Amino acid sequence: MIKPLFFALLLATLTDPARAQHQHPEIFGEPTVVTAGAQRIETLWTEASGKWSDAGKNMGTTSSHVECYKKFGFCFQAEAYFLADQAWVNTTTLDILRWDDRELIAVDSSPPCQVNQIRFDFKTKQVSVTESPKGETKDPFCKDVKATTAYLGGVKDELRRKQ
Repeated sequence: MIKPLFFALLLATLTDPARAQHQHPEIFGEPTVVTAGAQRIETLWTEASGKWSDAGKNMGTTSSHVECYKKFGFCFQAEAYFLADQAWVNTTTLDILRWDDRELIAVDSSPPCQVNQIRFDFKTKQVSVTESPKGETKDPFCKDVKATTAYLGGVKDELRRKQ
C-alpha cells in the first residue's frame, strides 16, 4: 500500500518541467580538492543542496543534499520528505560513472523498478535527477513507473514559483 501511495503523491506534485530546467541549487559547490578519512586521502569533491522541483509544497528549500567524492567513486544523497504527517530522511549512494570538467554523472540501479541518475552540470551550475524504468520486470508494481526528471532549486526558484 505504501508504494502506490508514494508514487501517487510523487506524480501529484510534479511541476512544469520546462520551468524547472532553469532552477539552480541553493548551494552549488565548485569541485574542490579535500582530504578525507583517517588515511588523509586527497580527492576531488563537490556538493549541492536545495529542493527538487517535484518535491511537495511543504518541503524546505534545502530538503535535499548531494555530496560526491571522485577518488572514492560515489555520491551520497540525503533527502527529507513527509509521509503520513511524519518527517523522514532517505539516504542513497550512487556510483560515479563520469566526472570531467563539464559534468558529473552518478547512478543508483538498486531499486527494483528504476534506475536513478544524478547529473551535475558544472557550466550551468545545475543539478538534475532522472528516474527511468528498468524495463521488463515481473514485479507488477513496476508497470506504473514512468520516467521523470527533477531539478535542484533554491530560495530564488521558490520565490519565482510563488509569483
